[in-house]
Formats: sequence, structure tokens, C-alpha cells
Amino acid sequence: MQIGCPRCAQVDQVQSVPAVFQSGQTTYRVRGGMTAIPAGDGVVYTATTHTGVSVTATAAALDPYPVLRGGGCFLTLALVMLIPAFVFASFATEVLAENPAPTAGGRVGAAIGAWIFPSGAFALVALFAVLFVLRLRRNARIRRGIPDALAYWRQAWFCHRCGGVFLPRGELMSAATFRGQVERAGDYAGLSRGR
Repeated sequence: MQIGCPRCAQVDQVQSVPAVFQSGQTTYRVRGGMTAIPAGDGVVYTATTHTGVSVTATAAALDPYPVLRGGGCFLTLALVMLIPAFVFASFATEVLAENPAPTAGGRVGAAIGAWIFPSGAFALVALFAVLFVLRLRRNARIRRGIPDALAYWRQAWFCHRCGGVFLPRGELMSAATFRGQVERAGDYAGLSRGR
């Protein structure tokens, strides 16, 4: 089956988007020279090796997989902030127990003053916990949408002559517009970039 570009009407430079994406990635391995590392009374020689993937700009623009961002940093911050929160709370409790104010207004003022730092620390714990849960929900929504996004992505064609993407019997669009369409097909538009 030959599919022509809707703009230039040629077929010789038209390739399926999955084929363009795959051919735009190259795995490489570089082996460096020997490096001397002091070890005890002697020296150990070791060679450095680097392995990576080179991706063309076109393949990167047609990448169907959104970036999933980890939420472990938020969970770690929440757990770490629990320590000062409980320390501040114990100090506040001790201060209020050792220095009772004689009047009701004084007791309220002392309680507010003593619990400012513990309240702020517990608020940070709650904030980081909420951010962690939101990140998990975002990633789950993206994972649920990937099969639908890939189904849409696999139908597309790329014209190397015009530099655009099109669906059969559709209009030519830029790679950025196409990527937005893929995200909408997966129902995660706007989620895959930075949030």
C-alpha cells in the first residue's frame, strides 16, 4: 500500500511514524583509554566504557512515550519532615506544661506561640504527602492512556520531504501538533510536560 503525502503528493519520502522513530535511534558503545587508579601499595589499571543511545531530532519529536516523573522525592521529604515536626511538637508540649500562663488569654497566646513551628512542619509534611499522591495519580493516568495513544500513533505517516506528519486521508501537521494529538488520544494532554 502506498500512501502519498497530502502536501507534495509524493510517496518516495513517506514512511510510517513507528519506522521513523525506530530508525532515528542508534545504540553506541565507546571504550576509553586505560586509567591508573592508586590501590594500596600498587596501581590498578582500568578501562572506561560508555554506552548510550543517540536519538535524532525527528525521532525525539515523534516519541510517543511521555515522561513519567518519580514521586519518591516528595515521599522522602514528607518522611524526613516528620522528625522535626515531632521534635517541635514535643518542645511545644514541654514549654506549655512547664510555663502555665495565669490567664486564659495568656494561655491562648502561649499555645499559639508554642505551636507555630510544629504546625508549619506538619503542614509541610501534608504538602509533600499530597504532592506524592498527585504524582502517583498523574503517572497512573498516563500509563492507562498509553495503549490508546500508541494505537493512534501507529496509524500516522511522516513525509521526509515536507517534514510533517499525517494520517491517511488527513492533513499534514507538524510533529508538535501530532504529539499533542497523540496525548489527546491517550487522554493525558498537558500532563506529560513538566507537571
